[in-house]
Amino acid sequence: MTRFMDKKDIIMLKEQGLSNREVSRRTGRDRDTVSKYWNEYRQQLQRLEEPGADTKTIQESLLTAPKYNARNRKRHKYTEEVEKRLKEILKEETKKDRLFGSGHKQKLTNKQIHQKLVDEGYEISGITISIALAEIRKRQREVFIRQEYDLGDRLEYDFGEVFLDCGEGIQTYHMAVFSSPGGGFRWLYLYTNQKKAVFMDSHVRFFEIQHVRCANAALRASGLLAGA
Repeated sequence: MTRFMDKKDIIMLKEQGLSNREVSRRTGRDRDTVSKYWNEYRQQLQRLEEPGADTKTIQESLLTAPKYNARNRKRHKYTEEVEKRLKEILKEETKKDRLFGSGHKQKLTNKQIHQKLVDEGYEISGITISIALAEIRKRQREVFIRQEYDLGDRLEYDFGEVFLDCGEGIQTYHMAVFSSPGGGFRWLYLYTNQKKAVFMDSHVRFFEIQHVRCANAALRASGLLAGA
């Protein structure tokens, strides 16, 4: 029978990206057991994000240890400060989704978010962060109201960092983006800094281009300009 601390060790090692073989070697458990408890853990995390999920029961099944192991457990330091930082990170991720779409490759995983917090000096386990993220995302979905706009009703502007290799290795660029919720189009321009002049320049470039497009469309409609 696998004890709670055995399962906890397996999950923590798997969250570090280790293979089943390596986790088996380190814990002394066979690979089938490692695979079983890792899959169960991932399924429980998925259940947390389902509508109407019994969060308390799922948390207990993931984190509650038998009494004889209680003294050996590491305290999970999930504070209001940690939750505030998680919400800030998720807000940044939402901006990325608007810029690149929901399936973009720069989206942070739970593991990467946990590592980001660790790098910032927070002492907390990956399991605790995964549960907290599932709860926060669930609350956000519950209060989300989808907005619909007609053509020309709304134009959104955003600015964010991207990491691209444009032939000189991966570098940081700053991207200005205009998007239309009604029309579904996006226009973007890359910059090497984020000074005030860049903010102004991006607006000038966008509206100049739109002015030319509108003028050409009017000429085509009147038959004075050839083209589709």
